[in-house]
Amino acid sequence: MALAAALGVGRFVYTPALGSMTAQDAIGPETGALLASANFLGYLTGSLIMMVGNRLQRPWPFRTAVLLLALSMVLMTLPATPVWFFARILAGIASAIIFISAAQAVATRRDEGIDPGVVYAGLGAGLAYTGFVGGFVHDLAWQTQWWMAFAFLVLALIVTWRVNPEPRSPLRAVSVDASENDGKPQADAHPAPVPIVPRPRASWWLLLSSYGIVGAGYIILGTFLVVQAEEEIGGGIGSWFWVVTGLVAMPSTVIWRTFADRTSPALAYTGTLLLQVVAGLLPVLIGGIVATALSAALYGFTFIPAVMLATSMIQLGVKGATAKLTVWNGAGQLIGPLLVLPIVGSGYSDAFLVSAGLNTISMLCAFALVLTLRLPRRGARA
Repeated sequence: MALAAALGVGRFVYTPALGSMTAQDAIGPETGALLASANFLGYLTGSLIMMVGNRLQRPWPFRTAVLLLALSMVLMTLPATPVWFFARILAGIASAIIFISAAQAVATRRDEGIDPGVVYAGLGAGLAYTGFVGGFVHDLAWQTQWWMAFAFLVLALIVTWRVNPEPRSPLRAVSVDASENDGKPQADAHPAPVPIVPRPRASWWLLLSSYGIVGAGYIILGTFLVVQAEEEIGGGIGSWFWVVTGLVAMPSTVIWRTFADRTSPALAYTGTLLLQVVAGLLPVLIGGIVATALSAALYGFTFIPAVMLATSMIQLGVKGATAKLTVWNGAGQLIGPLLVLPIVGSGYSDAFLVSAGLNTISMLCAFALVLTLRLPRRGARA
C-alpha cells in the first residue's frame, strides 16, 4: 500500500492526468515537461535527505510524508501553475521518503519471509488505479483525477499508519547449527553474524551508472506515452493504455523476482532494460494502437521490476545503497524531460527515440555488471 501510494499514485497519477489536462487545454506540452521535472527535482531532494539522514527512516517521517503527499494532490486541483510546481516538488520529496523507507526495509528482511515481488506489486496496483480513474472520468473536469488520487492517499495513510519502516541491520544473527528445521539456519542464544559480502568496487559503480541513466530513459516514456496515445486516438483512450501498464506491472514483480532468484538479480535487471529499449522503439518504428498497447505492456512489465532488482542488490556491500541509488535515479528523472523539452512540441516520437537510446546505454552498463559479478573475487574488497 505504501508503494502504491508513493509511486503508483503519488507520482504517476501525473501521467494520465497530464493527458486529461492537455486535452482540456489546461496545460501545454512544454509546461507539462517542466512540471514533470519539478516532481523529479523533489524526488531527488527527498532522496538526498534520506541519504544524509538515516535516522529519518522511522515511523513519524514515514507518516508525515504520506500526509504531505495527500496534501499535494489537493494543491494540484488549484488552477495556478506556480502552485502546481510547488505541489509536484512536494510530492516528489514525500514519494522519495516513502519509497526509500519501504524499499530498504524490504531489502533487509528477505529472511523474515517478506517477498519483494509481492510488495512491489503494490506499485503496479497504484498505476492501474490511476489509469482506471483517468479512463472513467476523462469527460469530467481534469481536477477530478487529482481528487481521486487524494482519496486513495487518505486510505493509504490509514492503512499504513502502524507501519514501522526501520531496516534490519546488515549483520544478521543466525545459528551456526542448521541441522534443525529442514536445514535452515535458526536464531539462537549464540548467534554468528553473517555480514553482507562486499563485491568489487566496479560492480557498484556500474549499477549506479546504469540505474541513473535508466532514470532518464524510462521516465520519458512513462511521462508521454499516455499523451501520445490520447493525441493519436482521443476519447480518453490514453488512460486505458495506462491501465494496461498497471495490470501487467502487478504480476511482473513476482515473475522477475523468481527469475532473479534462479539466475541472478543483475542478469534479470539487464533483461528488464532490454525490454524497455523495445518498448521505446515500438511506437516509433511500428506505430498504431497495437504497437502502443504492446509498448505500454512492456513498460509495465519491466520498469517496476528494474527498480525492485536494482535497489535490492544489497549484496554489493554498500552502506545506504537504496538511498544512493535513488539519488542517481532521481537525477536521471530530473534530466530526462529536460532533454526532450526542445522536441516534444512537434510530437513525441523523437522523445521516445531518446528514451530508447538512454535505456540502451543503461543496459550495456548492466551487462558489464553481470560480467563483473561473474569474475572470481580476490578477497573481500569494498
